[in-house]
Amino acid sequence: MSNTHTPSSQYRQEKSYKHGSSAYYAYLFVPEDKRLVIENLYAFLHEVTDILYITSDSSVARIKLAWWKEEVDKLFHGKAEHPISQALMEAVKTYGLSQQYFLYMIESVEMDLSHNRYLDWTSLKNFCTMQSGAFACLIAQVLSDTTETHIRFAQQMGIAVQFANLLRKLGEDAAQGRIYIPMDFLREHQLKAADILNGKYSDEFKAFMQAQGNRAHGLFSEAFSLYASLDNASKKALRPCIIRAKLSVKLLKAIEKDQWRVLDKGISLSPLSKLFTAAKVWLLG
Repeated sequence: MSNTHTPSSQYRQEKSYKHGSSAYYAYLFVPEDKRLVIENLYAFLHEVTDILYITSDSSVARIKLAWWKEEVDKLFHGKAEHPISQALMEAVKTYGLSQQYFLYMIESVEMDLSHNRYLDWTSLKNFCTMQSGAFACLIAQVLSDTTETHIRFAQQMGIAVQFANLLRKLGEDAAQGRIYIPMDFLREHQLKAADILNGKYSDEFKAFMQAQGNRAHGLFSEAFSLYASLDNASKKALRPCIIRAKLSVKLLKAIEKDQWRVLDKGISLSPLSKLFTAAKVWLLG
């Protein structure tokens, strides 16, 4: 699989994960052929999800998403037109990637277009399953054989990572008028949507965020339990997924230590911290 620097390859790289990001370190030790496929999968995910933010007219956004559904169909018939999907044509055959997972990711953006609030955990979990859960399943298909246990683990890991990321980006999303944390969770802590949108930091907010942090840790625990049940060969193949999850947990703990200041500031892990975690998991499991 060529990595020649052409305008289309440069575009894919710009859309993929960034150098130094958690994803970069998660897949740092993956063989190049598989890593390039994963980079292209990230480019697809970002190309589709960015439609929500760069297209102000929802009707235009829906037209773009409909186009991408048709493009996915062309991808699986070997007739892709977009440079990102063209780059995935070989991988679809080599790794037996599931067309439905690509469609789920597109449909998750359609869900976002329909509403900018989630009423309960069931609706948010469905969103996370269709977006990051489906995406993680594609990653697992590249890294390992497609088995029910591998897919269950990948899906749970994807849900956990996305929920933790939604906590990290709470202030950033609020600036866009979006609140992903379910409204019933807010009500449990006597908070209103306006408190989040206005960046109101209070004891109630900290208690609310601690409860969501505990929920996120529970989701990760479920994923780690599923991973622990796998055979040694599967664990070895899926180590990058564990690296990604461990980095997310590490960042979640850093945010917790900072008293959940997610409404007015951002927190990130240092490159050295990310590299240490990645190397430790890769070498020791």
